[in-house]
Amino acid sequence: MKRLLLWGLMISVLVCSNTLWAQGFKYPIPPDSIRDRQGRIDYMAENFWNSETISDTTNFKSPKLLLDYLYLLKQQDNNAKSIKAFISLAAKSENTFGTILYWLDNILYDSSSSHYDESLYLKLMNAVMASDADSVMKLIPTERINILQKNQIGQQANDFIFVDKAGLQHRLHDLDAPLILLIFNNPDCSLCHQAEELIEDDDVIKKLYRAGIITIVAITPDADYNEWMRHQYPNNWIVGYDYEKAIYSQRIYDIQRLPCMYLLDRGKNVLVKEADYERIHKYLSADSRAITKTSE
Repeated sequence: MKRLLLWGLMISVLVCSNTLWAQGFKYPIPPDSIRDRQGRIDYMAENFWNSETISDTTNFKSPKLLLDYLYLLKQQDNNAKSIKAFISLAAKSENTFGTILYWLDNILYDSSSSHYDESLYLKLMNAVMASDADSVMKLIPTERINILQKNQIGQQANDFIFVDKAGLQHRLHDLDAPLILLIFNNPDCSLCHQAEELIEDDDVIKKLYRAGIITIVAITPDADYNEWMRHQYPNNWIVGYDYEKAIYSQRIYDIQRLPCMYLLDRGKNVLVKEADYERIHKYLSADSRAITKTSE
C-alpha cells in the first residue's frame, strides 16, 4: 500500500519535476507537452528501460525497480506495447534476463506474494514465448503458461473425483451451492489447522453459511489416508480425499502451498484462486450484496 501511495505521489509530482533518480537509475520524465495522467504513465512505462539499464546487473539486485515498473504497467489502459518492448530488451541481455524472470516469478506468480497477479504474469510469459529468447529460457515460462491456463478467473474450475470418509465417491461439479469454498489441505499441516480455525470463527463466512449461500469443501490431495481419516474437520464441512492422487500427478490444480483456497460460484466458475484465508476473507467481506448477486 505504501508503494502504491508513493508512486501515486511521484506521478503527480512529475508535472513539475525535471529529474528523478533512484540508486543511479534515472526514471523517465514525461515532456511537458504530455499533460494528462494516463499519457504520462504511458510515456514512463514505454521509456522505463533501455538497452543499458536493462543489462545493468545492479538494477536487479533487489526487485525495487521491477516493482516500480510493474506498478506502471498496472496503471496502463493497454500495456501490451510496453510489455513487448520490455521483454524484447530483456531477452537480449545475457547478464540479467534470468534474474528478471526470477523476480517476476517471485513477485507475480508466487501466490504468497502481496503483488500476486496471475493476469499480468501470464501476459509477460506470453511475451517471453514470442520473443527471441533462448529456448532454455523458455522452459519455465512454457510450464507456467500451461498450468496458468487452467482454472483461470471467470472460467470453470477443473472437475475431479474424491472420496468421503464413508468411502463414497463424489465429483466437485456435482455439488450444488451458490458459492463453494474449495480448500486443498493436509491434516499434517499446521497452517491448514490455523486456517480451519480462522474460517470457523469468520463472521462473514458464518453468515453466508447460515443463509445457505456457501458450502465449504476440504480436499486432501496427497497425505496418509489413515491420518486423514483420524483428522477431525468441522462438522459442517464436506471432506474429501483424492484417492487416486490425480490432482497433483495430473496438475489439475496449481497448488503452490497448503492450504490453498479457491472460491467458486454455482456454475463452478473461479472467483478467487490460489488464495490464503486473508484473500478469501477480503473478497467475501468486500460487498455482501455483490456476493449474493454472484451466487444467484
